[in-house]
Amino acid sequence: MHRSTSPTTPLLRAGLLLIALCTAGCGTSDPAPNAEPEADSAQEALDERVLTETGYIAVSDGTRLRYHMQRLEGAPPGPVVMQYDGYDAGTGGYFSDIPEVKAALMRKGYSILGVSVRGTGCSSGGFDLFDPQRAIDGAEAVEWAAVQPWSDGNIGMIGYSYPGIMQLFVAGQKPPHLKAIAPANVIFDLYRDVGAPGGILNGAFTALFTVQQQAPGALGLPDAIAQADPECITNYLANRLAYQSFIVDGIQSPHIDGTFGWMERSPAATAAQIDVPVLTINFWQDEQTGSRIGGLLEPGGLLNVLGLEQSWTVMSNGNHDLTWGHPLYAEMLVSFYEHYLRGVDNGWPTTPRVQILHELDASTLQPNWITTFDEFPEPRPTALYLHANGHLANDAPSTLEASDSYIYPLPSTATNPLPDSVDILDQLWRLPAPDQGRVVFTTPVLQEDLQLLGSASLDLWLASTAQDTDIQATLTEVRPDGQEVYVARGWLRASKRALDASRSTPTRPFQQHTEDSVAMLTPGEPSFMRLEIFPFAHRFRAGSALRLIIDGPVATTGDWGAFLNPTPSINRVLHDLAHPSRLVIGVMDDDEPRPEARACGALANQPCRSSIAHVPSGSIAIGN
Repeated sequence: MHRSTSPTTPLLRAGLLLIALCTAGCGTSDPAPNAEPEADSAQEALDERVLTETGYIAVSDGTRLRYHMQRLEGAPPGPVVMQYDGYDAGTGGYFSDIPEVKAALMRKGYSILGVSVRGTGCSSGGFDLFDPQRAIDGAEAVEWAAVQPWSDGNIGMIGYSYPGIMQLFVAGQKPPHLKAIAPANVIFDLYRDVGAPGGILNGAFTALFTVQQQAPGALGLPDAIAQADPECITNYLANRLAYQSFIVDGIQSPHIDGTFGWMERSPAATAAQIDVPVLTINFWQDEQTGSRIGGLLEPGGLLNVLGLEQSWTVMSNGNHDLTWGHPLYAEMLVSFYEHYLRGVDNGWPTTPRVQILHELDASTLQPNWITTFDEFPEPRPTALYLHANGHLANDAPSTLEASDSYIYPLPSTATNPLPDSVDILDQLWRLPAPDQGRVVFTTPVLQEDLQLLGSASLDLWLASTAQDTDIQATLTEVRPDGQEVYVARGWLRASKRALDASRSTPTRPFQQHTEDSVAMLTPGEPSFMRLEIFPFAHRFRAGSALRLIIDGPVATTGDWGAFLNPTPSINRVLHDLAHPSRLVIGVMDDDEPRPEARACGALANQPCRSSIAHVPSGSIAIGN
């Protein structure tokens, strides 16, 4: 085994340590034996020298996984927190890490271990996205780490996005020395959550993922050259030549039962076997992995499968990379690991199981308020019916009404570009889109505040001039000053509308997406379909209105473009006595006084623009 150790320059900064945002249960912990005292300032540079070790872990089939380990020089054997990903964990880049947390943990005597998935970075073996062998490799890496001289046998895992998803896979293998995981910004169902939401291939995400997966591995090459590690260079070049993009897999397997094996590559396949404590954070407007997460809090979702006895979650508005420096999550992570990896009695088990951060400010990352639950929240399904003249109302249609039509595909408005800038979000959200390419339905102004949570279902009667079409549904809030705030979106390919009735709920349709369930439309004839709007939490204030926009997808999940059905069509939305189209939302009973709404444009990843349509006269009480 190749192994090298060397002291490195001090870490650049300690970052945001233990910011006092957490609610009950995130207490302080005792310092580790022989650990140095913490820095007085969160921004003060660590002055200890960090010992770095690199090498290869030989797994059972002979494949060699590159690893990179750091700990404080002179620290006794202690817990190990491992990041396992297809970016650059094994070459020290920690592309998706949370550096503040890692610095805090090293001060407490932890070792920080990065391991590259086979076929990525400097690890040997071919790349095959989320193939079950990667989970087996990760479990072997955990057990290898448990017997190293710098380890006391207590292993945890860390990371968000790719390394977050890998934690779920590895924990499903039940390696004996894995004691806790903290997967953030994850998916649960590779097809429905991000690969093809609503059955529409998310081509832009799959293409971007290719770039994200390949580029970071090169960052470790200079160190490999300096360390005279030709194996790293050879493996990296071989991996690049053999790499097949995720987008190719999607094109070759457009249905969930295709040869790619979408479900066996989903954490849902083995999540029920996870038996260690789990802490996760996810964002409703995540532009990369989305907010669906298998439904998360809903039946069949991630937390329902794991059970609240062993899991904790934080949910917030915001984008994918907010995990990187989120102060509440940073504090919770340290307390979580201290309890489960070092046995510190810090009150962690009393931490609320579900914490929802409302109206997170894009600049300060401060929530306007937090609600907590120790059981699964149960929003009340409430229907709003589509009517003529763009009305959205409590009552179902009782007469014949003229339908509303739009042209597909015309441009629609993007909401979630890759850059994190709120200014860019607002600019894209404000770009004009042709009225002919959408239909809009709006409630009158609300008589009182309306708190929504979870998925929503658009139960739609649609007739198209084509045999197939792609549909996008967007929810917004129209404020009293005429500004319109983005809330959530969902998508559906009409031919993939067939439902799995056993897994569908009033607010969450669950499509089959198998090849034999595809049913083309009969042009001109109305068909019923249900579209899932991805989970969200949003408080619509009294005096505001709730709006539903139906148009063609600008994208799925990432708003960077999707593989749309290319056939132009005129789509007719029916809303009459025989065809009662409706929006079913999840209403939470919340009479607590809440702070005033954030200024328009201040909400993380919820851009703002001038209203695109009129608000009906009068007022409405919803959910009473």
